[in-house]
Amino acid sequence: MISLTEKLNRSIEYRGKFYAVNLAFDNVLRFYEMLDDEVLDNDHKFLTAFKMFFEDDAPLDPDFVITGTDALIKYIGQQSYGSSEPEKDIAGNEMESIKYYSYTKDAEAIFASFVQCYNINLARELYKPANERLHWDEFKALFNGLSEDTYIMRIIDIRRRSLDGLEGEALNSLQEAKDHFSLGQQFNVQAQEQRADAAFSGFYNMAKHQQERK
Repeated sequence: MISLTEKLNRSIEYRGKFYAVNLAFDNVLRFYEMLDDEVLDNDHKFLTAFKMFFEDDAPLDPDFVITGTDALIKYIGQQSYGSSEPEKDIAGNEMESIKYYSYTKDAEAIFASFVQCYNINLARELYKPANERLHWDEFKALFNGLSEDTYIMRIIDIRRRSLDGLEGEALNSLQEAKDHFSLGQQFNVQAQEQRADAAFSGFYNMAKHQQERK
């Protein structure tokens, strides 16, 4: 998360040494896109994530690969507001917390919204050196602060609005809008984060099994 008193996080400490990590917004978004790749299995996704975030001087021992990549995945998913614990209904059952957007499928709307709200052209950011591009923490803070009249926030509002109580033209109009902007559960950010957890769990179990065999 972004801080007003500390520098943006660009490294991870391991055994007394700091290793640089690439947390430019576009690199993190590529990570989310990679999670949607149906060709790569979870083990390859985990190793690909490690190579995406860490530079060549990072140690390749299993402990660092596992702990470092896990720490980054958790860091990327941090939220400034709200509980990290799942919400529960009155019966004590866990409720699904839905995120009504996708960094991949909503790329055009997000791009237009950053221009509209902040006059920031995300495409032009890509021409800068990686360490000068928007940091992931900056991107998240700006995304969360987008005004309600921006393209992406209007789309999110359509997706989250209930059809209950609507009739006739109002019902048909909202249903058509929902169908037009439908994501599909497999494409929202929450589903991508779950795939990240699955990739880590699978690689962790594989590495643990290999260590036990030694």
